[in-house]
This record gives sequence, structure tokens and C-alpha cells, in this order.
Amino acid sequence: MNAVSLLNNKVEKNIIKAFAIVESGGRSGFNEQNLPVIAFEGHVFRKYTNRFYDFTHPNLSYPYSKKAAKNWRRNNKNQASSWQTLSDAFDLSSEAALKSCSWGMFQIMGFNYKSTGYDDIYNFVKAMKENAGNHLRSFLNFCSQNPALLSAMQKKDFVSMAANYNGMDYGDYDQRIKHVYETLSKK
Repeated sequence: MNAVSLLNNKVEKNIIKAFAIVESGGRSGFNEQNLPVIAFEGHVFRKYTNRFYDFTHPNLSYPYSKKAAKNWRRNNKNQASSWQTLSDAFDLSSEAALKSCSWGMFQIMGFNYKSTGYDDIYNFVKAMKENAGNHLRSFLNFCSQNPALLSAMQKKDFVSMAANYNGMDYGDYDQRIKHVYETLSKK
């Protein structure tokens, strides 16, 4: 698959590679058990369960306070804890749980499944479990469905890339993407 051509030759491949490296920590997008790397977001689970579990399961369903806050860190200490958290949430609401995780090499949130080219969350997750090519294809579809992100990628506007990909609480994401992109471009 030629990733650049799938974005109509408008985005440099090193921009795409920078996203993959930053989001996956330079890994393939799979953990030691050959499962996709995930991170569970309790504030998203809260949204998709209409706050139903706020009092009974406050470690799974909680308000957003800041990027990687205490509950997030507890649920995502490592991949074993992330998958256990997903399992616990899945037992309560499978669809909401799967939508509440970021998945694979590009850490695409499950609730974005339609923008990645899938009809439902279950087919998205199945694809994420299959191979890294599906991670890349999903990322490219997501980018092509997000004109502001695609424009930022074309212009190498790292601040807009960060905001459009990770939301306004993106921390130093813009600098990390820029640094990786510049490092790749020097090679």
C-alpha cells in the first residue's frame, strides 16, 4: 500500500511515519501478546454509557480532568492493565468499552470507526487485531475524512495537527511530532 498516494500525494510520508512513531512509541502497534496496543479512556466510556456507571464503577466511568490523569494512569499502567480495564468495561457495555479505547499503531479512538472505513465498532476492532496494514489504512481513511487535519499535515502545521488529532489538551504532542518528522527528514 502506498500511503502517500492514498492521501492524493498531498502529505509527505515522513509526516505519516511521525504519527506512527509518536503514537506507538516506535513499536509495531501490537503488544507482547500480539494484541493491538490500546489505552482506555474512562471519560469516553462515561459518555457512551450516559454516566450510568459513574457511582458503581468510578474507575471505569469518570469525568475528564486532564490528559493522563490519575484514573487514566491506573487503568493504563501497561498493556496488561489496559486490556484488563477494557475487559471489565466490556462486561458492562461491550460497544461503549470498545469505543472508549484508542487502538493500534496510530491510537485511533474506537468511536472514530466510521471515519476509518468500518460500518461498526466490532469490525473496526477485528481489523485492528489482524495486522498493521489495517492500522495504516484506518489512519489514512481517518485523515482523508478530516479536512482540517489533512490540511495541517500538508502544511506541516504541527500545532493544528496536534489539536485536530488529539484535541485541545494535546500537551507537547505538536513538538513530539515535529521532532520525529525533522529527524526522519534528515535521514
